[in-house]
Amino acid sequence: MDRKTCFRFFRSAALCAGALLATGCVQPLGPGFHFVNRRAEIRSSAGAPDRLHIRVVDHLDNAGDRTLRSLEVRMPEGPNFGTQNLSFRIDDRQASLEHSSKNDPRMMQAEFDPPWQQKRPREIATEWDLAPGASTRGTVAVSANAFYIADQTALPLWQAPFGIFSKGGPTPDRTVLTVIAPKDFRVLAPGNPRKGGVKGNVATHVFRIRPDRDFLPYVVAGRYREQVVRVQRATVRFWTFQPLPVPEARQAGARLSSSMKAFADFFGPASRAKPAIHVVEAPGDLPSAFGENNGFGGTTFPDGVLLDSRAIAKGVANEAVLQVAEYELARTWFGWRVQPTPEAQILMGRGVGLFALVIAAEARGPDQRRRMVASLLDRYDRARSISADKRLIAPPGEYSRAQRVSTGYRGALFLVALEDLCGHDALRAAFREVVHSRSGDQTGYEELRSAVEYSSGRNLAEMFRRWLIRPGVPDDFRARYAGSPSAPSVSP
Repeated sequence: MDRKTCFRFFRSAALCAGALLATGCVQPLGPGFHFVNRRAEIRSSAGAPDRLHIRVVDHLDNAGDRTLRSLEVRMPEGPNFGTQNLSFRIDDRQASLEHSSKNDPRMMQAEFDPPWQQKRPREIATEWDLAPGASTRGTVAVSANAFYIADQTALPLWQAPFGIFSKGGPTPDRTVLTVIAPKDFRVLAPGNPRKGGVKGNVATHVFRIRPDRDFLPYVVAGRYREQVVRVQRATVRFWTFQPLPVPEARQAGARLSSSMKAFADFFGPASRAKPAIHVVEAPGDLPSAFGENNGFGGTTFPDGVLLDSRAIAKGVANEAVLQVAEYELARTWFGWRVQPTPEAQILMGRGVGLFALVIAAEARGPDQRRRMVASLLDRYDRARSISADKRLIAPPGEYSRAQRVSTGYRGALFLVALEDLCGHDALRAAFREVVHSRSGDQTGYEELRSAVEYSSGRNLAEMFRRWLIRPGVPDDFRARYAGSPSAPSVSP
């Protein structure tokens, strides 16, 4: 084997040996903590319809081999969240937070005074008002008629301390999420619903979330009309402010249930529970993630998509709207179940989401797959004429919006080329392995390459190097799809 392969092998072996050593010892080998539980409360108020009040209480134990004087935590700051009136308390005493990273302005350092002794618990309460402003992501919104938080980073994310065999992370053993909203709001959140209550015009909804089977906390709520479409043993629920035409809802429900079935077959189950697909009208305009300004946008939450009122007006059975919905629904797997590393956001996030359009099209017939690939190639060329694509692996801050568009299309086309070379079954097996092994964790292109090489028996070093580093699409790929009729030219 070559030197790089040897290095990866011995590095993996060393990490495995270290993990076995760590788990085999009674005494901790490094600094760290055990994230026991989290209680999160999200409260809307009729008196302040443009904001939410959020309170998070975390219980942690010092499970490491030393006293801790500080921990890093990634806080919900920036235009996505509009954090105001922040309060941070440790054991009911006001504590300080200081910026700790030049590259990530949301990373803070929490100081412990007195220092946090071994085997001792800590209760850390964070409280703030959320008043989101306009942002390029649209993952959080609040209005008088609806609100949603569909962002994996919307609550504090605790970081393991630096050191060999360190222990800890942002996911607690269990979470109880309480949502307090007007009693005429429908409320959707992950986990097992518990008994709530109604007092006056306010309803309390309680959800118990377990990380081994449920998604990270999110909430979608509003004064919605619900229409239910049941097709192919699947359920699609439309939540809109005004009823949809019944034939349109049925047509869209059939298409999206077929697409989600294709995604689950290709990527593997996203969760243990049998999902119900949700298509929800967002309380405001959403940015378009890709391509030309098509007049509407969407964003994702697990097994669901938020579409703005412009998309609803165009019609949920419209081809452009359906493709946006399919793109966002695929982010259930690579965005929520598995989180791409920062430098792999374009390939493993946007690229996989667009490649999912090919998976969905193939479920409708092999000719549909070829048409969709030709359409993506055409969109890539149009996007590249506006702004040239860049490397597929780089931190998000290195791309302009236009570069994210063109480079994201190349990421999808790379996955098509990978399927053409290795075969549908090998790529399917690789993606299923990545989702299974990295569930609830971050992943990059290395895990995908390793899984595809194993399932196909091929050395893909040169192919990954060519597509990931060099801009442009190879001539042989263009020739393969030249002259293919394109699918409708729309841009999710």
